[in-house]
Amino acid sequence: MKIFKKGFPRASLLFAVSTLAVCTLAVSTLPVHAQTSPDGASIPLNDFSAFRESGPNWTIGSDALADIHREGFMKAIPGTGVAVDILGQKDNKHLITKDEFGDLELELDFMMAKNANSGVYLQGRYEVQLLDSWTKIHPEFSDCGGIYQRWDDARGDGHQGYEGIAPLMNVSRAPGLWQHLKIRFQAPQFNTAGQKIRNARFLEVYLNGVLVQLQEDVTGPTRSSAFDDEKPTGPLMLQGDHGDVAFRNIHYKPLGVSAQQDPGDNPILLKADGKPYLLRSFLNYGDKKLTHVISAGYPSQLNFSYDLKEGALFQVWRGQFLDVTDMWHERGEPQLAKPLGSVIVTSDAPTLAILPDHDATWPDSVGFDDFHNRGYTLDDKRFPAFEYEYNGIRAIDKISAPSAYSLMREIKVTDPPANLYARIVAGSIIETVGEGVYAIDGKSYYIQIDPSVPVLLRKTKRGRELLVPVDKNTNPVTYSITW
Repeated sequence: MKIFKKGFPRASLLFAVSTLAVCTLAVSTLPVHAQTSPDGASIPLNDFSAFRESGPNWTIGSDALADIHREGFMKAIPGTGVAVDILGQKDNKHLITKDEFGDLELELDFMMAKNANSGVYLQGRYEVQLLDSWTKIHPEFSDCGGIYQRWDDARGDGHQGYEGIAPLMNVSRAPGLWQHLKIRFQAPQFNTAGQKIRNARFLEVYLNGVLVQLQEDVTGPTRSSAFDDEKPTGPLMLQGDHGDVAFRNIHYKPLGVSAQQDPGDNPILLKADGKPYLLRSFLNYGDKKLTHVISAGYPSQLNFSYDLKEGALFQVWRGQFLDVTDMWHERGEPQLAKPLGSVIVTSDAPTLAILPDHDATWPDSVGFDDFHNRGYTLDDKRFPAFEYEYNGIRAIDKISAPSAYSLMREIKVTDPPANLYARIVAGSIIETVGEGVYAIDGKSYYIQIDPSVPVLLRKTKRGRELLVPVDKNTNPVTYSITW
């Protein structure tokens, strides 16, 4: 296990900018053909009227559906608000906006089909790559969140491609899940004679809430751009000829100053590259500070945190493991570990409960005297099995990462009493998308459970819950979490 005490890669991830730079960033030149407020505007997706030409490969829907196991499959759900690209045999076109933009901050959601490829081109020239890069450990410029390379045939065989920039880490989610992209882009600048005096620059790119690009110049249009030249403004282009993809919630606003915080010169990062790492720490859960937490990280870059006082698996994430600067630097205040990847927050409520009837409210917490932690054991791959007693119920809760695709959870109860349930997941939305497969919170992640297991999918005041009765037929309760 290695503990790295060094700064972030590439330019040390410097977030501080000079006064001159701040003044420069505050200037916006967007868009040319429309008015926008300081809060920005959205590109409507009730139809394709905001774009020059859509092509037969594009459809408007209310949502999209892709199969995590089926390559190149996507379909549009009837309605409006989502642009869905389904490749045809010919005439596949990009979406290019009528409006043109200079400096801007752009945010959007996207969904990839399995093994699909697409891209977001600022000014129709500078591409942030979109790709089904799910589970890749060491990303390249051609992976999701990368800045695609430039291309010049005159450079000779094997040297045509140059200047591509890989993302800082891969935090891509599985095919069929909605992902979020945020780009802070500075347009190239020209003098009165039309000569370029400043390159286009990706100030920051965030993928699923994680910084993946910082202060990266692009000296000219990247490969497959719509234009070979450079100008102060240009349209937004969504690539439509490389693979099935969907977009929604496209929002832009004037470029402001970043709120990103300086991580310091020497953040202390824990990485689980060589072998698994388990760490006891404090962790924040919303506005609550959890004091008895174990976080586990694995070389597959699947990580999770477990609350030992509740028996709750309350967050999972992909990417690098933990920033422990606040724990280990100087006096270690505020003593918190921070996940480094893209976090899926689940619930910190207990997993097991006895319910008098199907409509009874699930408990938010466990009484201090009702829960007794009995420690945990590790198997030969260092996957933990947490043991506890809850109101006389003895349980073993094992969490493992047998592949790079999913976390597996197995909850085994000794002599389960009547009316005992395991709550698999709670969410605002739970959709059935296959046999035993459920998409949670608007396709943020998947839960998969054996279709033969009886489940109770019920409505609550907060949304929905998926429960499994724990008895001789369902004990142990086993399911997977995929994202």
